Amino acid sequence: MGFGTRLIEEAEAIARTRGYIGVWLDTFEFQARPFYEKLGYALFGGLEGGGGAVPRYFLKKKF
Repeated sequence: MGFGTRLIEEAEAIARTRGYIGVWLDTFEFQARPFYEKLGYALFGGLEGGGGAVPRYFLKKKF
């Protein structure tokens, strides 16, 4: 339905109007990483999972 994409686009529009030059975020869900990358975010770090821990990814996007 595109709700996630529209939400991110609105958040980015607000950030731009406030003069921000970009954004970074982190996610625990392995399914979310491809979603953000599809929207132009690039991976810049991560923490591996293991022992019941879920991997954590850090992504960024410059405007």
